[in-house]
Amino acid sequence: MVGNEDHRFSIHIEWSETKLPPTPVLMNAVELSAQYAELDFLSRTAQRSGVVLQDFPQIEIAVLPAPPATSVEARLVLWAIYATVIDMVYSSRFFECEAEIGWQGRVKAHVYFTLPMDDRLRAKYPRLDTSKPDNETAPDENFDAMNQTVNTVFDWRPLYKPNGRNLLPKDVFVLALGAIKVVAPHRITDQVPGPINIVSDRVDANLQIYLDRTHAPRPAPPFFRFGHALEAARRIPGWQLARHKFAEFFASIEINRRPVAIILMEKGAYPEPRFGNLTTM
Repeated sequence: MVGNEDHRFSIHIEWSETKLPPTPVLMNAVELSAQYAELDFLSRTAQRSGVVLQDFPQIEIAVLPAPPATSVEARLVLWAIYATVIDMVYSSRFFECEAEIGWQGRVKAHVYFTLPMDDRLRAKYPRLDTSKPDNETAPDENFDAMNQTVNTVFDWRPLYKPNGRNLLPKDVFVLALGAIKVVAPHRITDQVPGPINIVSDRVDANLQIYLDRTHAPRPAPPFFRFGHALEAARRIPGWQLARHKFAEFFASIEINRRPVAIILMEKGAYPEPRFGNLTTM
């Protein structure tokens, strides 16, 4: 088990010897995790398979509920993706794999990280069905729906810190995944009541998301919601990757052109939270 998942959750990973390209694995994992985090935490989702991000088609991620079930809880899938990627990163083994998700000792689903499907993989993983799942959600679909529901326009303005220190790419990805996992239990339309601070003894960096100016929830709209925090977290790795620079940065989150929150990613441990309690991945 990785992090603070429910003790009833378990995962068993079988690794192959077929290598996967790390960057597409990480980018697809961040996006798919964000898509599951947009859903109700206890909602049940059907199978999904195929490429997640069309810009990174080198790998596929499939989620298959264990028969006879035809669905699996979103939280279990999100935890499994996180645990698998953390194992890949810190064991330096980016290989095809099959992750068996357990709940209270019973197998609930399997998550596959593979190269694009071909006849070899179909024979290797006979459980995989590569047909498009009924519930496949386009990226940002739920986030856009939230913005329409609460009548808001989201924007973020990231900047590298002047003389900022370089960060390990893996730390940036892990912190983004950690933020997504921490935000996921909350409804995306709920207002964020205080700061979100992501730290880990495995990561030589930290991520802070705190409320703008007074560091307290706004008394009037526009409000900073968990969906906004989620959207910011999912954008961090891609923004840095596109600039070929992984380094300390800060960003203003704006809703309807009004600043509502600040993101800060810095190198090193974060022993004392500036505004609120630490959240450990």
